[in-house]
Amino acid sequence: LPHLAEWDLIRGLTGLAALLLPRRPIAPRMPDVLACLVALAHPARSEGRILPGWWSPVGPDGKTMAGGHGNNGMAHGIAGPLAVLSLALRAGVSVPGQEEAVGTFATWLDRHGAHYWSTAAHLEADLPPAAEPARQSWCYGQPGIARAQQLAALALGDTARRQAAEDIVEAILTDPLRLARITDSTLCHGWAGLLTLTRAVAADSPAPARFTPIVQDLHRRLAADWERLPKPGFMEGRAGAQLALNATDTTGWTRVLLLT
Repeated sequence: LPHLAEWDLIRGLTGLAALLLPRRPIAPRMPDVLACLVALAHPARSEGRILPGWWSPVGPDGKTMAGGHGNNGMAHGIAGPLAVLSLALRAGVSVPGQEEAVGTFATWLDRHGAHYWSTAAHLEADLPPAAEPARQSWCYGQPGIARAQQLAALALGDTARRQAAEDIVEAILTDPLRLARITDSTLCHGWAGLLTLTRAVAADSPAPARFTPIVQDLHRRLAADWERLPKPGFMEGRAGAQLALNATDTTGWTRVLLLT
């Protein structure tokens, strides 16, 4: 079973794919990277059990976890490979099995995407348990997963999946109870990330105007709070928050978040 660091966005092959994808001509290593991510869709056998190929023997904290876990988030989970493989398909860059892998990851998230991660008990249940209330963000939670699902739908021409993903973003970001769980302005897990994500979702939606009030609300929340961030940096600091506030992407910086 692979460690998350082998393939996730922040430390692994998904991040490498995001870096290489814009290169033209196509980077020589890009097909190998995509093939490794596609291979995650193949089931794995461990201790007599059949598990998803991205199942990790350690928990999100990097420590051994009984039964392992399947991470679902954009930053460290299978939503990351789903997003980058879908973006690659849309850019005309593909390897054998890529569309099938996108379908496998998307179907998994249909069932398990309400959870930050899935445990062995989730696999054994007829239906995964209802998710506990949690902060919704780019890095973990349904908004980031929904953007990955929207990208998959666009890559596969799946209108119903695209509509469902957009509906999730709208529902979460107009729910006062869910918004109340967001406590900072960062790209990673705060207002800046949600604002950048919503702009990307709207840009790919046939009905972008439905997201205009959400973008305005998120922009207002971010503008009121970003200067209080204690760190200066990109993912968890003022630099990233200000990039989101300024709404410019001339450098393509949103690619690092797998949003574009």
